[in-house]
Amino acid sequence: MDQQPIQHIQHITYSTKYQDATYEYRHVVLPSQLTAIVPRHLLAEHEWRSLGLQQSRGWIHYGFYAPEPNVLLFRRKLPNPVPRPPEGDVTAPAPAAQPSTDAVTDNISTFM
Repeated sequence: MDQQPIQHIQHITYSTKYQDATYEYRHVVLPSQLTAIVPRHLLAEHEWRSLGLQQSRGWIHYGFYAPEPNVLLFRRKLPNPVPRPPEGDVTAPAPAAQPSTDAVTDNISTFM
């Protein structure tokens, strides 16, 4: 690659991070001038770094935002994913047993 990506580093914008139970996500908006040189396959880390992207380790390029080809989608696995109940599982813990009002009434009547 030529020097073109380096000239545009200051124009690369990074989204805030967002997440679900398994992954942390972010998207990166490249200057539209770089769109023509971005390969249209999922990029390995050395490829997106050669475009001038600067992110910590662990980010994986997993897609493009179709309406805007200069938007790259990234994700990385959360260190300890939050366990989620299986889909459709609506079981809830049983409520604690409440004392019978008859038992309370019986105890009061024995003291009267």
